[in-house]
Amino acid sequence: MWGCYRTALDVKDWLTDASRLPMSELLLQGQHQYLETEELRMAVMGDAELRNFFELDVNELQARLNTLPWVAQVSVRKMWPNKIKVYLTEQEVAARWNGNRFVNNNGEIFVAPDRVKAPLMRLSGPDDQAVKVLEESRRYQSLLAAKGYKVLGVNLTSRHAWELTLDGDIKLFVGRSDIAPRLQRFIDAFPVIEPRELVAYVDLRYDTGMAVGWKISKETVHDQHRR
Repeated sequence: MWGCYRTALDVKDWLTDASRLPMSELLLQGQHQYLETEELRMAVMGDAELRNFFELDVNELQARLNTLPWVAQVSVRKMWPNKIKVYLTEQEVAARWNGNRFVNNNGEIFVAPDRVKAPLMRLSGPDDQAVKVLEESRRYQSLLAAKGYKVLGVNLTSRHAWELTLDGDIKLFVGRSDIAPRLQRFIDAFPVIEPRELVAYVDLRYDTGMAVGWKISKETVHDQHRR
């Protein structure tokens, strides 16, 4: 009886000995462009190399990986005898949100280190309206892009009025209702406004017509001083 007990104890000690069967190889799958290799390695391996195959807690490791800012989903598996297999997907960033955050393709706000090199649309508004702002921005972009205008930013004010920023830093004040007709009015009228490069904003919050605000150019300031 003692011999059987001693053998079982020896096997348990061998299985839980960190010097035997250490986790020493990481297999990372899934495309990622924002996650950095070193932060992944530290999150995955950390003290994993000090644990053996049987003691490594897969759920704990998965939870740790899920805390990385750019991670959207992750799954972890152990592969005999020393390998950790990690499959992860990153957040699919759709736009910047309120300056220092991001919103993904589902309209979910997240905070992450800014490693995005491609230009992103700038969205802003109340956090609980992020899904709506993202959806409407896509609709406005589709409508205006067909006529050659590029939307750089969309803002939903605290009074639920829409403001757009177009290429050339032109602001469109669209208001809270009749958005599509007002944008169409802009599309119809803007080509005849000159000089177009000096337009600062177009206020479309009228039943008919619009108001145009002008940028102050260096020449304008010089002319004002001469007067």
